[in-house]
Amino acid sequence: MTESSRPRVLVVGPLPPPLGGVQRMIEMLVHSSLARDFQIRTVNTSKGALRWAVETQSWRTPIYFARDLANLIGALATFRPRIVIVHAASGYSFARDAVFLATARLAGARVVCHYHGTIHTKFPSVRTAIGRFMGRAMMSAAHRVIVLGPTYAREMGAAWKRDDLVWSPNLVDVESFRGGAPEPPPWLAPDEQAVLLVGRLSAAKGVYDLFDAIPAVIARHPEARFALVGVAETAEREPILRQDVVRRGFAKHVTFLGSLEGDELIRAYRAATIFVSPSWTEAFPLVIPEAMAAGLPMVVTSVGAIPDFVKDGEDGFLVAPRDPAALAGAIVRLLDDAALRTRIAARVRERAAREFAIEVGVERVRGVLRSFEPS
Repeated sequence: MTESSRPRVLVVGPLPPPLGGVQRMIEMLVHSSLARDFQIRTVNTSKGALRWAVETQSWRTPIYFARDLANLIGALATFRPRIVIVHAASGYSFARDAVFLATARLAGARVVCHYHGTIHTKFPSVRTAIGRFMGRAMMSAAHRVIVLGPTYAREMGAAWKRDDLVWSPNLVDVESFRGGAPEPPPWLAPDEQAVLLVGRLSAAKGVYDLFDAIPAVIARHPEARFALVGVAETAEREPILRQDVVRRGFAKHVTFLGSLEGDELIRAYRAATIFVSPSWTEAFPLVIPEAMAAGLPMVVTSVGAIPDFVKDGEDGFLVAPRDPAALAGAIVRLLDDAALRTRIAARVRERAAREFAIEVGVERVRGVLRSFEPS
């Protein structure tokens, strides 16, 4: 297929930095085999300096919006894409993304909204009449919608009165997690077992629930080391978080690794024994496919689309959010049973390659793009 004969696709959304889940997903898709079938260009909406991809409203917000809208209009005029994919998230940024959807449609493009949002947010909500109306109205500019899991496709489809939603979960570069046993990192002693958390270190991500669970875990397993990859929501919160660990008396069992990227992040996954994600709300976080690719049994909260993909007792354990006792019990159960961990590790590695590899997700997106071709 020649360059000129490939359909032109414009991708609108944030690229790294920062290395948030949406940014990494877009980067994987843009550099996948889709580039062989389509001419792909991007409109990068990244703010560049967000702390762990946390977007907050400020006086700069309208300036960024004007910049991104101008770049979109310019790309629509010069590149003249047949298809525009807008990567959108829940929250007030969705109002901005809805403008991008409408602008692309007015330009005559076929429009896809790749929606990374969750059903638990206030806007656009599937729980309230006004939230459903707003979601339905704003999504009407999209010819097709991709969401993160089957439960989301069903619930969002009902809320927005659409039966054409397609689901595609977050993906992982499975090959990067393969290879021989890596050299242990300097923060992990030979006789320790690492319980790994990767994500923003905030109350909503369950970090304090994990802190509440730690005493019960180390009482049974004093060899447990809790490795925390991530940063607090603000620089001011960082020392407060670390002081809290000291105040609670288990600082020698906790290692703050900060933000890790690339090989260092993969090394942390591969050194761990268990993965934990005690978030109060989630969509379907990228860290779960990553943990599976690393062969980690997991203890994760049963929120968002996670129960669609994590099978309780088979891939690890699902626990209720804000339940430190259940969190501690599940961690202890996995640390107690090496044979169970081995069985789970083999299962989740196989599932990662079969269900969450980049090209598996690419096929779902490719199917949506191909649906716009003349029959």
